[in-house]
Amino acid sequence: MNANTVSYWNQTGEKPHYPRLNKSLETDVVIIGGGITGVTCAYCLAEKGVKPVLIEAGGLCDGTTGNTTGKVTSQHGVTYYKLENKYGPDAARAYARSQQEALDFVRGVVAREGISCQLADSTAYIYGVNDSEMDTLEKEYEAAKNAGIDAALTGGGDFPPGCRGLLAFRGQLVFHPVRYVAGLASAAVSKGAAIYCGTKAIKLENGDVKTIRLENELDIRTKHVIMATQYPFYDGPNLFYTRLYPKRTYGIAVKAKRDWPEGSYINVGNPSRSIRTHVENDRRILIVVGDSHDTGRYGHDKEHNREDMASHYENLMQFAEQVAGVENVLAMWSAQDYDTPDELPYIGPVSDGSRIYVAAGFRKWGLSNGTLAGRLLTELITQGRSRDEKLYAVTRSDMISSPGKAFVGAVNPVIELIKSKLEGTEPLKGLKQGEGRVIRFEGQKAGIYRGDDDQVTILDITCTHMGTELNFNDAEKTWDCPAHGGRFNTDGKLLEGPPKDNLKVLFQGKYEDLVSEE
Repeated sequence: MNANTVSYWNQTGEKPHYPRLNKSLETDVVIIGGGITGVTCAYCLAEKGVKPVLIEAGGLCDGTTGNTTGKVTSQHGVTYYKLENKYGPDAARAYARSQQEALDFVRGVVAREGISCQLADSTAYIYGVNDSEMDTLEKEYEAAKNAGIDAALTGGGDFPPGCRGLLAFRGQLVFHPVRYVAGLASAAVSKGAAIYCGTKAIKLENGDVKTIRLENELDIRTKHVIMATQYPFYDGPNLFYTRLYPKRTYGIAVKAKRDWPEGSYINVGNPSRSIRTHVENDRRILIVVGDSHDTGRYGHDKEHNREDMASHYENLMQFAEQVAGVENVLAMWSAQDYDTPDELPYIGPVSDGSRIYVAAGFRKWGLSNGTLAGRLLTELITQGRSRDEKLYAVTRSDMISSPGKAFVGAVNPVIELIKSKLEGTEPLKGLKQGEGRVIRFEGQKAGIYRGDDDQVTILDITCTHMGTELNFNDAEKTWDCPAHGGRFNTDGKLLEGPPKDNLKVLFQGKYEDLVSEE
């Protein structure tokens, strides 16, 4: 990630150091991923007397958990009336209950373990700005009440700008996600869990005993594997690349000029706008998140044949100026998450009877869903069942309940693959420092990036997942796949998504030397 786009939470949260695994071992449960899902699994399992091993390729909260809004809520945008229509009122009630139980778990564990993470109660509002959005709010209100949620629908006021009406969910939470996960991890270790960072899994061999191969030629043998990796590390029979749709969302933290009302807010429509307050050393900080789009697909600069991602930060800055004025920007960042056909996450075994478990498709609501997943997967491993397993099962009929979205989700990557092969290239000359372009290099399409030190790196930008050509993300200085969300840094190192391998480096050297050879 670009050093200039580090989240406010990662800037201000201290993470405990955990060593790299330096020997092969055997254990009952391995958890892959050190975000809120993986660490909650580790804590819950350790409380049950299991001694899990958690491995993380980087550091805790390096992924989406450290780049969230910091809301822990059962209010997930417009959710309940859609869920009621697809699966019935019992499913909506089960979803509401399970999400509320996740909130209760966070409250309880913060109190029990003494975790200092600025946990605070907050009312979560969803707001509409026109007649159509107000109709949607009324449907969501009725479904939320039917699901047993403490909700209230009121007329609009002066906040947020343009608001016509507000649907309030009382008793929700906000916190500092990095500090929370750091505290939860320390508590998990004190109860018997083992955590290893800088330890990357590269392959899973499935059998009666699962073997996880690590990049340092070590392996872990285990009975159960939990994939808490956003995109599943192992697919099984599921073809997840047709069922998980990558989305990027942007965030800023600002010191504001004016005061603003308490609470958390998100709008009904698009572009997405999410607001919350964070208090640090008695100073109120405004968090604004939004401008969500399909990874690598939105904001295309046709003139220069690349993705104009920097505009998303500008859009959020303009909105923050409307909301409370911007005195100065404290942080800018973005996050990747995945949607599913029916907008419910996948939590459970990859197939009936499997001891490989997945937790994915959180649709940007990972702090509650990741907590829920940690508890649900612990129940499946220790008890063999969970009352919510059917609702979130990988094997549910999501493709049937949401055929339109499933069709678009499956077809769009194919379109992006074809389109990426047909798009043109740019000249090498005129490349600025900090800029990336798609060029022709030695007869093939390639990506070039010129750093601030005048070093250039040329990569084969054919995604190592399924061969789609990557686009350059100028906001974060990454190469992003518009088909399935794979992301790589300017040196070709894999950052996230379904690919397993890094990009091939075709050239590294000084820009002047490269241009003089033309």
